[in-house]
Amino acid sequence: MHRFFHITLAVLAAIAACSGGGGGESAEAAAPSAPATGDGTSFSFLAYGDSRAGGGCDGNATHINLVSKMAAEANTAFVFNTGDMITGYDKSTNWVQRGDCAADASKGSFKEIIAPLQNKAPAAGLPVYYFPVVGNHDDNFGDGWYPDKFGNGFCDVFSQATVQKLVPNHTQSKAYFQDWTRPDIQHLTDSAFYASACAKVRGVYAEFMYYSFDYKNTHFTVMHLNSDYYNLMECSNNCTVANEGNYDSYYYKHQLDWLRWDLAKAAANPAIKNTIVLTHAPLVTYSDGHAANASWNTLLQEFSKYKVKMVISGHNHVYERSVPVYADSANPAGARDDAKGTVYVITGGGGSDLAGFRAIGSLNAKATATYHYLRLDVKDSTITVKAIGADGSTVDSFTR
Repeated sequence: MHRFFHITLAVLAAIAACSGGGGGESAEAAAPSAPATGDGTSFSFLAYGDSRAGGGCDGNATHINLVSKMAAEANTAFVFNTGDMITGYDKSTNWVQRGDCAADASKGSFKEIIAPLQNKAPAAGLPVYYFPVVGNHDDNFGDGWYPDKFGNGFCDVFSQATVQKLVPNHTQSKAYFQDWTRPDIQHLTDSAFYASACAKVRGVYAEFMYYSFDYKNTHFTVMHLNSDYYNLMECSNNCTVANEGNYDSYYYKHQLDWLRWDLAKAAANPAIKNTIVLTHAPLVTYSDGHAANASWNTLLQEFSKYKVKMVISGHNHVYERSVPVYADSANPAGARDDAKGTVYVITGGGGSDLAGFRAIGSLNAKATATYHYLRLDVKDSTITVKAIGADGSTVDSFTR
């Protein structure tokens, strides 16, 4: 049986079920658009990733330190965790419970660790302060949110009533599916999409955990792209290369359709001056931890086509920044283009054991293995980024 049929909606169903809500808003109407405040353009936000504590209590100590520093950052509207938030509920050394560690600041659950951030009031018009990007360790077979021997998993960590407002019922949107009649596309009602209880089932993939929103003059697209060699562009016909010729065989065709629809809508909106995409798996990387996602050559072209300013990823436990990269059909591998290119940033230094680097290529501008987080300051069409180390030092800074 193809892997497509093993994928379920349980994680997204859990999002709503734990809120006690049913129904839900239909399709893209659920995605929030925050009203402008102040000058309507200036704001700041944070990003970090791979906070799973691979070192048990010591790893949690690193995460706690970064959370403390991020919580102290002034005037931030929200934070993204770019995935691999945990190693797994069934790994007690990685999902540390009260009493598992010595009586020091390292003890506590993931929910307790992120509380100084998660408990911040959401910015006007947004449902949450802490935005999740699903990583491979967050939804892998037997290694992610399920099985959950410590409670209701996803529902224990995130405010489900508000996250439901963020994730639309993708199966109900005719706006972006190229072929609405395909039998392998499930068209669920809102109640069916959001209704199931927090299921404790092995091997649950958050297939539809992707969403987007506008904040002031910036569009954010959050993808479910969390593996090295498959996922968005996976081919069901034993294909060796993911390419447009096999488009209808992709298991995650619905997300690629949606991505193109979402980015085109943002590009056509004159009020949007910046588009930022968040993924777990990176698309431009020289780390020895993981290769770039197999769909990188298609996605680089899509991001260039729709003038995406920045892509922020995790997965590799390092900090990386690319030069501005522009790709098209004539050069799908991409080349430096300071005027039109997209900058690819990896922020994977949230607490997991650090990785290293292979030979650094020409598309890299900065590469270092250190624990860190990002602060991004947006003003009009300019984004200033600072990577801040666990000791408070500046790891990197740039403006785009």
